[in-house]
Amino acid sequence: MTLTIQLDKSIEAFITHQAHEQRISLETAATELVRVGFEVKLRELHQRYVRGEYSLGRLAKELGITTWELVHVLEEHRLQIHNLPLAV
Repeated sequence: MTLTIQLDKSIEAFITHQAHEQRISLETAATELVRVGFEVKLRELHQRYVRGEYSLGRLAKELGITTWELVHVLEEHRLQIHNLPLAV
């Protein structure tokens, strides 16, 4: 997927710095920043799911994917798939 976006100057400077420091392309540096942001958001929303504030369907909806896709995403990130309380 190709996406063109307008960046704030500070974000642009950060991406440029990261690309230079890591000797990678601007595209790779920007992609990495987006990936990290997604993972942070995923973990934040997943915590709401674990606490019972969100259903699996609501979590999927918040991420813009189907519940089947969500199960795969959770597996890929080694996050628990169920939010059932443990039996005592």
